[in-house]
Amino acid sequence: MANNVKKKKPNKNNDESRVMNILKKEYKFENWLLAILSPVLILYGVYIISGSFGSTDLTSVLGESGFGVIDFFFNTDLKRILTGTFLILVGGLVIIYLAIPFVKPSLAEMKKVNWPTGKKLAESAGRVFIFLLFLMLVFVVYDFALNPLFKLIYG
Repeated sequence: MANNVKKKKPNKNNDESRVMNILKKEYKFENWLLAILSPVLILYGVYIISGSFGSTDLTSVLGESGFGVIDFFFNTDLKRILTGTFLILVGGLVIIYLAIPFVKPSLAEMKKVNWPTGKKLAESAGRVFIFLLFLMLVFVVYDFALNPLFKLIYG
């Protein structure tokens, strides 16, 4: 009998899928690093826009550093504000990127919820409001009843 085993040719798509699998693999430390660095990035942006870091005036330091690249981004107020805004925007987008895996399943669950009708919601809200008024009345009565006793004890 002849050997019916076919030799596999190297498949370009298979190689690409291996590369994509490597690139798509998530590492937990990356998300932790992003979670730590994104608020720092936002704070840097706020400091750059405000022009001060504590008692240090950043406007004089950043615009005249002697480094061409740094001076280009900070030598005018408009460039400084745009740079700070860009840093804040990137930091905010990273936080949104990190929140997506937590929000996505929640949205799917929210679709499964049996939401009350407007009438039922109004009835429930009315009951809660009436109960809060009752609790307020109870505490007012306690205050009127116990206030003379506390004045007698603490003089």
